[in-house]
Amino acid sequence: MNRKPSATPGKALPQDWIDSVSELLDRTYEKECNARGRQFDVYGQIYPHELFVVISLVPKDSSTEGAISCFLSCEPGDIATAQKVKETQSAYVDIAGLFFDEIFANPEWNEWEPQWQEVEWKDKKFWYKLTRENVRLTLEADQLLKEAGFDLTEDLIPDEDDEEKIIH
Repeated sequence: MNRKPSATPGKALPQDWIDSVSELLDRTYEKECNARGRQFDVYGQIYPHELFVVISLVPKDSSTEGAISCFLSCEPGDIATAQKVKETQSAYVDIAGLFFDEIFANPEWNEWEPQWQEVEWKDKKFWYKLTRENVRLTLEADQLLKEAGFDLTEDLIPDEDDEEKIIH
């Protein structure tokens, strides 16, 4: 899911940050969410070279329809210190807010960006993509596959032997 493949597993962002962003978005867009039967889910991982966050607008019920997910990524310099991580997290909330402002303002909104796109915010470059993926369901499916014995990290990053097999 993240923009930069990593052999090192990501570390989950603190649950209190995840909860506070979810609550902030649910409160900010309460009227729009209630009208559409939606709520926000927030997910985040920090990797050695990337802070990866997904903010999803999902159905409140068990419906699988209508998810909109905003994936956000940065460069390593934006997570080099604890202060930069905080600044990047704040920028992510602001950027996602811009997208969701536009989405809620236009009932006909349909401007999906399923490939990573660069965006500049406050003189910094970030990356985003907007998809229909319901990340909650993706994570649940991944968990079921793990429990069934599938290695979800396998072949994520090809090693040299794999490259030689592909080339030859």
